[in-house]
Amino acid sequence: MVRSTITGVWILAAAFGCQPTEGKTPALDPVDAPEDTKAMAQLNVEVFYRERIMLPPTSTVEVVLEDGAKMDVAAELVTKAEVPVKTGPPYRVTLEYDPAVLSLQGRYGVRARIENEGRLLFTSTQFNSAFGTNGSPAEPTNDPVKVLVSRVPSTRAPSGAPITGTRWVLQSLGGKPAGLGAGGRAPDITLQGSESRAAGFAGCNQITGGYTLEGDQLSFGQMAMTRRACADGMELERDFAKALQETKSYRIEDDTLSLRDENGTVVAALRAG
Repeated sequence: MVRSTITGVWILAAAFGCQPTEGKTPALDPVDAPEDTKAMAQLNVEVFYRERIMLPPTSTVEVVLEDGAKMDVAAELVTKAEVPVKTGPPYRVTLEYDPAVLSLQGRYGVRARIENEGRLLFTSTQFNSAFGTNGSPAEPTNDPVKVLVSRVPSTRAPSGAPITGTRWVLQSLGGKPAGLGAGGRAPDITLQGSESRAAGFAGCNQITGGYTLEGDQLSFGQMAMTRRACADGMELERDFAKALQETKSYRIEDDTLSLRDENGTVVAALRAG
């Protein structure tokens, strides 16, 4: 009976043109291999700029790996990634790519741009090699690839916010986010043009004092404060008051007021609010 059953199996196998295997699993056709089994590689990128400013929290950083070997044609995209801006620069982005798609004749570089709500703020302007010095994948991977982006001049009409009569809300101090003071409120200041007096909230206390304004030159006199003690905002208040005392000039771009010291360094950035 056993011999008859085995013979029947062989007859069925022969009828369908196949042979039974003994304890072996058929090899997986490479065409049917799942996509996630590909050996992906990573490329670490650091994007930075030289300006001492903070970006709006809605900004995004886009990084692209592309092949620019072919002349007079657009670079060929390999992969790209986009991350939200959460801290100050450098912005670290990891690109994942398939090494199998790279050509030894290619010249691979990294390009970066920073946008805010569809408006281009910064972009890279030079070749940033992903491999070695010339971008050939035969060379070692640059880890990380450091990409300098340059500020793009605004093409929008100025907001028209004047230096006087506008409530300016503090955004950053010394190039770092200023944060919030007591009660979750951001410091602010308003320059009252009719009296050459400035008044506002420093982080815990109210401040007031005189100022001098001539062209783009701006300086503040000794500021008086109320004497309230707060659990939060005292350090912020001290730093804001210090920035006001160091201010010697100003510049307004769009809706942002930058206060600068005698060397032209931005000590505080405020936004019209």
